[in-house]
Amino acid sequence: MKLGKYTLLGFFLDLVDWVIVGFVPVLGDGLDVLSILFWYWILKSPVALVGAIELVPLADVLPTNILLGLYADSKKGGKR
Repeated sequence: MKLGKYTLLGFFLDLVDWVIVGFVPVLGDGLDVLSILFWYWILKSPVALVGAIELVPLADVLPTNILLGLYADSKKGGKR
């Protein structure tokens, strides 16, 4: 199974959030807000607001960017 470009981007965003930026609260929340705006720009749909769950304390471990990437690939056909 090949992953689409949006799924890979979602994986990268979650990885950066979990490993690098997630330990600094202000930077982690800033990345979360930027990713919500990015997904909204790509999807042009309120579905992107699901990414706001990243702003809830301790819910940051959920793979919301990966799920939004899978959704974007299914809607946009983002094959590599």
